[in-house]
Order: sequence, then structure tokens, then C-alpha cells
Amino acid sequence: MTRLAAAIIAMATRLLPQQERRRYAEELDTDMRSLPRSRRVTYAVSVLLAAPRLRWHLLTRLAEGPAPACFFGLHDDRTTHPNPESHIVISRECRRCHRITDPRQYEPRRRVNDLRAWYSAGSSRT
Repeated sequence: MTRLAAAIIAMATRLLPQQERRRYAEELDTDMRSLPRSRRVTYAVSVLLAAPRLRWHLLTRLAEGPAPACFFGLHDDRTTHPNPESHIVISRECRRCHRITDPRQYEPRRRVNDLRAWYSAGSSRT
């Protein structure tokens, strides 16, 4: 039963904004462990049912006002450069709820001809 309750709490915290997940995961887990084993699953289910409302309140607080688009995952992202010394590194920040994400970034290929040379060398086998 405890594993099931822990999994339900994990699902509930995944619904919360990224900035607040760790804090609420620790708090909810501590609250759940303080209960007797027989009441842990019902507590976890009640937390899961209340998670959308908690998400709304947290996003409202983070955005300093209502942010209905952010509630549904429709963020108004802008590209920022967190490191002023290197403009290659970018992150995306929502203008309403201030959520920060780091998109995948790849280093550019140094020499384009390397790949072509490798293929042409492999095709001349006898």
C-alpha cells in the first residue's frame, strides 16, 4: 500500500509547476509518512484530486496574477541568454509564470567535410 501511495503522490507532484515540485514532493511525502498505513492511500488520492487546484494557485502566485494559458501548458516563452559571456547558451523563460526551461543544445559541427570524407572513404572498398 505504501508504494501505491508513493506513486500517487509522485503523479500529483508531476502536475505542479516545475519550480515547486521538489518542495511539495518532500512536504507531501512527509505528511503521508506521518499517517498510519491504513490512511496513506486515501490521503494520496485526495492530494491527487486537489493537485489541479493547487497548480492553479501556485501558477497565479508565480505569475503575480491569473495565468490560465500556463495552467494548460501554453507558455509565452522568450529566449534569454543566462550567461552574458557566452551567447551560445540559451534558455526559455515564460513571461507570465517565469518558468525556465533549457532546450537541447548541440555544438555545431566544426568541419562539414569530415562526414562526407568518411562516407566517400567507406564506399571505395574493393
